Amino acid sequence: MGPARARGLEGRVALVTGAGGSIGRGIARCLAEEGMALALADVSLAGAEAAAAEAEGRGGRAIALGLDVARADQCRSAVGETRARLGGLHAVVNNAGVIGGPDLKLGLPLSDLTEEDWDAAYEVNVKGVFLLCQAALPHLQAQRWGRIVNISSRAGRHGTPAIPHYSASKAAVIIFTQALAREAAPHGVTVNAVCPGLIWSPMWERLARLYEAKLPGLEGKSPREVFDHFVAQTPLRREQTPEDIGRAVAFLASEDARTITGQALLVDSGAVMY
Repeated sequence: MGPARARGLEGRVALVTGAGGSIGRGIARCLAEEGMALALADVSLAGAEAAAAEAEGRGGRAIALGLDVARADQCRSAVGETRARLGGLHAVVNNAGVIGGPDLKLGLPLSDLTEEDWDAAYEVNVKGVFLLCQAALPHLQAQRWGRIVNISSRAGRHGTPAIPHYSASKAAVIIFTQALAREAAPHGVTVNAVCPGLIWSPMWERLARLYEAKLPGLEGKSPREVFDHFVAQTPLRREQTPEDIGRAVAFLASEDARTITGQALLVDSGAVMY
């Protein structure tokens, strides 16, 4: 058997936001396996540092950045620091996201949802994607090669009544992805989205406790049992792992996807089909 076929990412540089969380670490692991140098950013610098240490422990090259994606000045600084310390910037992965504010409430009924939850979802999930893309795009366009991968959600493809604010924000990410893809295409930059399904994480554990209190038939179930209830409703009946999302991101960042842009790839065990 001959050597493994390269996918054109070795030696390139990626900036990944929300890198301290479950999905962020999975993305970092998969991009490191492709030979990319990584700037791993998170609103928690400690989380970013832990992700960077993990990537380096696997033989990769990584730096940690503290980054609040809702701050334009911090987005510009993150792009500048990535280029200065790693020698360039070729791919941006907008993974930072929240499901709401610190004191999260659910819809069902809509009157229970708070303005704070709505604002928090849009501040990070939509504005944060816009600001980092705005900071990075001129550099990607100038070099005539670049990849932007925005992490949306299966909730962005169908309205989820318990979390309408989150669904709306993730749908906005998909439409923004399509709009930016058209602008960036003449400059050799592709822009795509990945829509994760069900990944067990602290965010989902928090959400499951709220579902248990609100949805009929889930009373008394543990967070993991609530999560498994939703997994069982998917055609494949299989939960996603952070690496499932990371491999999708690596594909879209690679030369294998050089003619793919403006798309939203569902990685959700077939829960949503188009």
